Amino acid sequence: MSSKFPRWTLMVFFLLLASAAQAFAMPKQRLGGPSEEKRSYKRSVVVTRGGGASAWATTVAPSLGAVVANGMFLSSLPAVLAARKSRALGDLNPVPWAFIVANCLAWLHYSYAVSNPYAFFSNCFGAVLGLFYVTTGVALGTDAQRKSLERIVLFFAAVHLATSFFSTFWLSTVAQRQLLTGYVANVILVIFYGAPLSTLAQVLKTKSAASIYAPLSLLSGINGALWVTYGLAVNDLFIAVPNAAGLLLSLVQLSFKAIFR
Repeated sequence: MSSKFPRWTLMVFFLLLASAAQAFAMPKQRLGGPSEEKRSYKRSVVVTRGGGASAWATTVAPSLGAVVANGMFLSSLPAVLAARKSRALGDLNPVPWAFIVANCLAWLHYSYAVSNPYAFFSNCFGAVLGLFYVTTGVALGTDAQRKSLERIVLFFAAVHLATSFFSTFWLSTVAQRQLLTGYVANVILVIFYGAPLSTLAQVLKTKSAASIYAPLSLLSGINGALWVTYGLAVNDLFIAVPNAAGLLLSLVQLSFKAIFR
């Protein structure tokens, strides 16, 4: 495997991890530790949670969402391990794995900006698994697949580094960092959710839904519903809106599966 493992991959992975680490460390130095601003932001979230929102919506739903999200990231692991064992990707498409890394790192940035442990634990393991999947794609993929992974990973590495740079040297308030990291995470998540659209187009063209895996679509829908519930309960539209789009996409996929059997 090592003979097919280009040096740029290690460089990019270190840059991605460094950008996440920088987002976690540098704002503390800028704000001088847990500042009054950050404490007041946390209190506002607590007040929001207590203001009529049930414990289910603010605690149970995101906890279950974290479990479901990690289950979705783990769903590719058996196929990846089988590919590593056979030293061939076969029909596996490695490109979505790069988006898993980019998406998870974006939400790790956001989880720190707003001090949200649910968002953190929903994505920290996904980031590690995504890196493992990408290294497998780089090692076993075709030249075209490796070039696609290279372009995607390098692009999002630059995005995350730019986000960390502006958050560290330009922004001074929690609200500003929330806006920046929230918009970045939402854009990447929309792209991540948009990947199945090509599958839906193929279903319409062939009148066959064989390419849609119903259990995964159902799991994705449940995940979206849980995070929409939580996002609305704590008045966090950065969490509620993109997951509502994911929920809608899951419902469309399940409808196609029912129509085009």
